[in-house]
Amino acid sequence: MNPIIIFFKGISHTFRLFWMWLLLFLLIFVLALTVAVPFAGIMEESIGNSLEITKLLPAYDHTVWTDFMNTHGDKISGLTSQVRWMVPVFLLAYIFLSGGIVKSFAMIPEDFSAQRFMAACTQYFWRFFRLFGWLLLFQGIVVALLYGGAFFFGLGGDFENLRSEAFFSNAGKIILPIHLFLATFIAMVGDYTKVRMVREDTWFVLREFGRSFAMCLRYFSRTYLVYLLDIVLLVGVYALYLFLAPKIGMTGKAAILIMLIVQTLVMFFRLGTRLFAIASANVMYTEIQQKENPQIVEEIREEEAQNMVAPVPVPVAAGQAKETFEEDNEFDEEDQEYNEREHIQDWTPYQNE
Repeated sequence: MNPIIIFFKGISHTFRLFWMWLLLFLLIFVLALTVAVPFAGIMEESIGNSLEITKLLPAYDHTVWTDFMNTHGDKISGLTSQVRWMVPVFLLAYIFLSGGIVKSFAMIPEDFSAQRFMAACTQYFWRFFRLFGWLLLFQGIVVALLYGGAFFFGLGGDFENLRSEAFFSNAGKIILPIHLFLATFIAMVGDYTKVRMVREDTWFVLREFGRSFAMCLRYFSRTYLVYLLDIVLLVGVYALYLFLAPKIGMTGKAAILIMLIVQTLVMFFRLGTRLFAIASANVMYTEIQQKENPQIVEEIREEEAQNMVAPVPVPVAAGQAKETFEEDNEFDEEDQEYNEREHIQDWTPYQNE
């Protein structure tokens, strides 16, 4: 259970399901268009051929942005209501698609099937929706304990005890790393719970979360390292984008086209890192199950041995077998010609053998 090997196996499994990866990206792209198209229409209607927006292309300028919003903000604010309802839509879409994603990784030896993918999305939606509710609750408890504890123990439960802003910076240096660690750990346990629920086909969300929580604690160094590698890869993708963006710039049509391609690739691999994490969790879960339950491996081997087809002998009639034997042992003219050709004149000794 080498975490590095499992991490790269997760990447390999994701590329084996490239068509699923592409399908998910296209679905997200279509959902994003429901916001982007109306936004483009409003921008065209309100701004028209104005060159005001071009001032924001080279780099962000707060003064220019403020003037722009003062002039056209009333029309752009109409999009806020649309964005508001798109957030829960994206969450529901993510929960819905998670069932198909985990099921596809669980059946990685087989080719990707869109029909099986959509069937799994429907089958596991309600289970994953309840799991999402529990994860949201656990994340809220962590926030309440950490920041609520800092408020009560650091300020005595009263903001009047706040003497300077240094309290927030000092407390943040301690609380934020703990919060990030716990938040990622809970998210990781959630992924293993999804894998367990699909592999074992169970409805008991909270019980499976507890079992996954115990498993992740038992193999903490391995499971968390793999999950951390996925996070580092995601950070690396964004760091590369931030490095390339200033160099490409937004100063012309060619640069804008290049930036559009780069941003599309960034979003594509952003989705890929999420799939890498689920694929790695599926591989790690399989390795742990084989280690804790070696009889599973033996059962698989026995099934493979039973499924092997043994060669079936072809029955031959007794008379036919006797006739064939006599024909093979009869010394005929062809044998005599062969002996003469090979300069064997006296073949009587060979008959006695």
